[in-house]
Amino acid sequence: MLHDIKGVVISIIFVVLILILSELIRKLGKFSTEFTRKFVHIGVSHWWLIAMFLINDLVYAIIPPILFIILNYYSYKKDLIKSMERGQDKSDLGTVYFPVSLLVLILLTWNGGLLGADLKHLGALGILVMGYGDGFAALIGEKFGRLKFKIFSTVKSIEGSIAMFVFSFAVSTVILGIFAGFDFNTIRIGFALAIVATLIEAYTPYGLDNLTVPILITLVAYYLLENDSLFFTAYLAAMGFALSFLIAYGAYLKQSLTTGGAAGATIIGTIIYATTGFYGFSTMILFFLTSSALSHFKRSKKAAVALRFHKTGRRDILQVFANGGIGMIHSVLFYLTNNPVFLVLLGISFAAASADTWATELGILNKKNPISLRTFRPVAKGTSGAVSFFGTFSSLVGSVVIALFVSLMLALTYNEQLGFNYLNIFLLVSLGGFIGSTIDSILGATVQGIYYSDELKGETEKSEYNGKPTKLIRGFKFVDNDLVNFLSIALASIVLFGLI
Repeated sequence: MLHDIKGVVISIIFVVLILILSELIRKLGKFSTEFTRKFVHIGVSHWWLIAMFLINDLVYAIIPPILFIILNYYSYKKDLIKSMERGQDKSDLGTVYFPVSLLVLILLTWNGGLLGADLKHLGALGILVMGYGDGFAALIGEKFGRLKFKIFSTVKSIEGSIAMFVFSFAVSTVILGIFAGFDFNTIRIGFALAIVATLIEAYTPYGLDNLTVPILITLVAYYLLENDSLFFTAYLAAMGFALSFLIAYGAYLKQSLTTGGAAGATIIGTIIYATTGFYGFSTMILFFLTSSALSHFKRSKKAAVALRFHKTGRRDILQVFANGGIGMIHSVLFYLTNNPVFLVLLGISFAAASADTWATELGILNKKNPISLRTFRPVAKGTSGAVSFFGTFSSLVGSVVIALFVSLMLALTYNEQLGFNYLNIFLLVSLGGFIGSTIDSILGATVQGIYYSDELKGETEKSEYNGKPTKLIRGFKFVDNDLVNFLSIALASIVLFGLI
C-alpha cells in the first residue's frame, strides 16, 4: 500500500511540474496558446509511464485521474491554468476529456481491470498516441496547414493529419516493440493503428478526440493482437487508406476532386480494399483514372455545353458516393457472405459508372446534336436524357474496358473461388455497364429535375444559375444527377443479379 501511495504522490507531483513549466513558458516565451496547450497535452501523457511502474493497485491508480478531472474542469470554468485553456473560446471540453480517458483506460487495462489482464502497455499506447499524435498534429497544422477541410464545426488540415499518422505510427511501433517484440507484425499493427488513429482524430469533433482516440486505439490494439482475421482486415484497411489518400490527394492537387470529394474517395477506397482487397480497389482506381482523364480531355471544347450540367469540374463527395457507393456496398456484401456473385456485381457497378462517364464526356464532342429519348427529336448538346451514336458507342467502350480488367483480375485473384466462365463474366460486366448507362439516360429523360434558364436560353440540370433561380420544367426537384447516377448503377446491379 505504501508503495502505491508513493506512486500516487510522485505522479501528481510530475503533473504539477508540467503545469508549472507550461506557465513559465507562457509568461517568458512568445508562444501561442495552442503551443502551451499541446505542451501540457504531450507532457501529461507521460504520467501513464510513471503510474504503470509505480502504482500496482487499480484503486490507487484511479485517484490521480479523478483529481485531474476536478482540477481541469475548475480551470476550464475559471480559466485558472491559462497555459492549457483557450481563454474565451469555450467550444470544447478537451482538457477535461483527457483525464476522463485516463480513468477509463485504467479501468480497462490495469491488473484486475475490465479486459481481465495486466495490459497497462496498451493503455500507454492509447494515451501516448493521443499525446504525441494529436499534439504534433495541432502544432504542425497551425504552423504549416494549408489544405483545410471541415468536420462539423471543426477545421482540420491535411498536413496536421499527416503528422497525426506519422507520430501515431512511431509511438505504436515503439511501444508494441518494447512490450511485444519487434518484428514485421509489430510494424503492420503499428501501421494499422496509425491509420485508425488518424481517421478517428480527423472525424471526431468538439474535443471528443481526447476520449475517442486513446480509448478506441487501446481497444483496437487489444483486438488486433487477439484476433488474426480482424488484424488482417485492419491491415488491408490501413493499406487501402494509405493508397486511397495518396491518390485522392494527388487528384485534389490536380483539381479533379474537392476536399470533400477526396475525403469521400479515401473512405470508399479504404472500405473496398479492406473487404475485396486489390481486386476491388484496382477496379475502382481504373474507373477513377479513366474518368478523370476523360473529364480533362478537350475541356475547352466542352466548356459551353458543361454549363448545363448539374456539377462540373472537380467532383464533390456526393458525386464520389453516387459513382462508387454501390460498388462499395457489393464489396462489403462479399466480405460478409463470401459469395463470389458480389465480386461480379462490383465489376458491373463500376462498369456502369464508367459507361455513363464515357458517354457524357465523349458524347458531347459529337458533331451532330443528340436525340432526346423523350421526344425522339434532335436537342441541344448536354440535354439530359439525350443520346447520340458516338456517345452510345463510347458508353459501350467504357463498359468493355472495365469488363476486360475485371475478368483478368478475377482470374488472377479469385480463380479458385469462382465457378464462372471468364468469358461469361466479361459479357455480363460489359452488358451490365451498358444497361446502367442506358438506364441513366432514361431516368435523365423522365424523372430527373430539368430546369429552364433565361441566361442560358435553354435547359439545364441546375436549380439556379449565376445565383438566379431557374424554372423546373419537368421531372422531380429532388432527383438530381447524383441520384440518377446512383439509381442507374443500383438498377443495373439488380437487373444483372438475376442473370448471374
